[in-house]
Amino acid sequence: MNTNSDRGIFALSVSELGPTLGALQKHGVTVAHLDMLRANNGDNDYAKRFAQALTLKAFETSTDTRIARLVLGKSFVDVADWVTLYGARFSRKEVHQALKFPWHEDILMGPCPFNPGKLVKDTHTAFLGLEKLNGSPLNVMKWNELHPKKDDLQPRMYCDPNPWYATEKHTTEVLLQPRWYLMLTEIVPDSWNKLPEEQEQMLPKEYEIPTTVAETTKDLLVFRKTDIRPNPTRWARCAEKTSVGLLSCVGVFDECGLLVDFWLGYRHDFVGLGASRKF
Repeated sequence: MNTNSDRGIFALSVSELGPTLGALQKHGVTVAHLDMLRANNGDNDYAKRFAQALTLKAFETSTDTRIARLVLGKSFVDVADWVTLYGARFSRKEVHQALKFPWHEDILMGPCPFNPGKLVKDTHTAFLGLEKLNGSPLNVMKWNELHPKKDDLQPRMYCDPNPWYATEKHTTEVLLQPRWYLMLTEIVPDSWNKLPEEQEQMLPKEYEIPTTVAETTKDLLVFRKTDIRPNPTRWARCAEKTSVGLLSCVGVFDECGLLVDFWLGYRHDFVGLGASRKF
């Protein structure tokens, strides 16, 4: 005997259809979204992601995170991805806290402030930040441990297991915050060959310079989800300074690994600016 839970949607009665559409509209779904679903007779990525978002049952989610996953696709890393990629363990409280995605769909579907003609969803990556990964502080040195430079493993960190920054505060004491991050996947366009203060003037008020661990995390997660390396030929300048006052930067992410380095602060063709939307 068929139950309500396994009926196909064509079994909806007229009396059920109105409230169903009303529920979708209440949460921001418009006729334009439905047009996108119907494109190519439903044989499109948007329709596929929409269905996946509605039927995702393996992990508890909210409407907010389902919409974010639907809009961002592979540029979205949540509890389920951390479990799959790194075997992360979460308490019920942590899972519940992760359900609220802080940026509305209007922002994700809105114009990118750095790339004219593109939308935020096409140029940004969103990920859930973890202060600890299975009990270990999630700092840059933890990423060195997770992705060492050996045996041609990919992705990997460029430096040896005992890198120059092994005792630096910005790579050992600064952790990811337990919150959502929405970061520009690549560096700010045309932000290279500029002085630090000139770079800072390029950031809209809604954005800030990311920490070194946030930029490192974003790059590695992007590769794990898409097999694409952000910033393969340039560094993203980060928020901190080294113990001798040099600016931290992350990038030049190629097959040799992701490089955490420093910048003297003079004009340089290969150092641009990272950007993270304020929480």
